[in-house]
Amino acid sequence: MKYIITTLTSLFLLTACSTTPLADNPHSTLIMPSPPEYPIKSVREKIEGSVTMSFDVNTSGKPINIKVIKAEPVKIFDKAAIRSLSKWLYAPKVVNGIAVVDENLEMTIDFNLAK
Repeated sequence: MKYIITTLTSLFLLTACSTTPLADNPHSTLIMPSPPEYPIKSVREKIEGSVTMSFDVNTSGKPINIKVIKAEPVKIFDKAAIRSLSKWLYAPKVVNGIAVVDENLEMTIDFNLAK
């Protein structure tokens, strides 16, 4: 009985640990964006703008190393844009069946008040 349990456990672990190669994907693909929260002060003052950021997408599809490279107006929407982008989810870049970090991506988030 011990032998059967050990064999079944080993078989289960071997099959559970095997991985199926992923289909190659030359670029990360956005799956789930998260809308930015408009800063309340900017709404009151009717300020609009945009933030362009550079970032990488890790092997799990999460944006990392987020940096603001351009903001208009400066420093008004930076935190909201970074918070929003950090919640986005991507299908990772896949090379030879293995997820890899996709580097040096750029994204611009616009902050526009409803007209």
